[in-house]
Amino acid sequence: MAKSNIIIGGLVPFTTIDYPTKISAVLFLQGCPWRCIYCSNQQLLCYRKPTQQDKENYEYVLELLKKRTKILDAVVFSGGEATSQTDEIITAIEEIKEFAPHFKFGLHTNGCFPEKLSKLLPYIDWVGLDIKAPCKKYEQITKVKGSGEFAFESLEILLKSGKDFEVRTTADPTVLTKDDILEIAELLSKAGVKHYAVQRCRPATKDQPNNPLAMQFFMDKEFEEKLRSLIPNLEMRV
Repeated sequence: MAKSNIIIGGLVPFTTIDYPTKISAVLFLQGCPWRCIYCSNQQLLCYRKPTQQDKENYEYVLELLKKRTKILDAVVFSGGEATSQTDEIITAIEEIKEFAPHFKFGLHTNGCFPEKLSKLLPYIDWVGLDIKAPCKKYEQITKVKGSGEFAFESLEILLKSGKDFEVRTTADPTVLTKDDILEIAELLSKAGVKHYAVQRCRPATKDQPNNPLAMQFFMDKEFEEKLRSLIPNLEMRV
């Protein structure tokens, strides 16, 4: 019987884009304290207690991973906000390592729980950290006071940890300008960040139209060159 009480809200069993250079499975965990205006996983935001169905879902995931030990390289914990379930993730990693000691473990996080991130990092091999805006605009995006301070504290923890990680920003034209993203890149460059990704903002729900302004960040070569001068290892993810 599995020991972890992890609550999994979604699963991608096979992906090549969620952990650099690794074939991975992604577990989307339930619960997030922020309410970002462009969130595409709104069904994962609410917190709840684990149910019998959650236990069965986790057992299913373990069986799937056991069958794919020769195909997969990694397991990625995403969300929601994965660090909301830090203790459950640690237990799950320990269980998975029993039958797949070669697996790497990745984490996608918005950095809202710096202390939980610190606790989880010894078990994690790679992290994708969202830095959503300059501090002054964070609350506008997350709807939570002090969210920027938490995110940048998490960045500092990552920088000190020596772990492999990337920082990424969702380029939402309704709240961010090119100058905002350049300001973020300058802050990251000064902090010593080596890998930065700017990703296109997509509609939060399928019934919403694409914002025609979303491509402005990706069609401006001068803007991209300025970003690359700050952080050469830059990805523009359309």
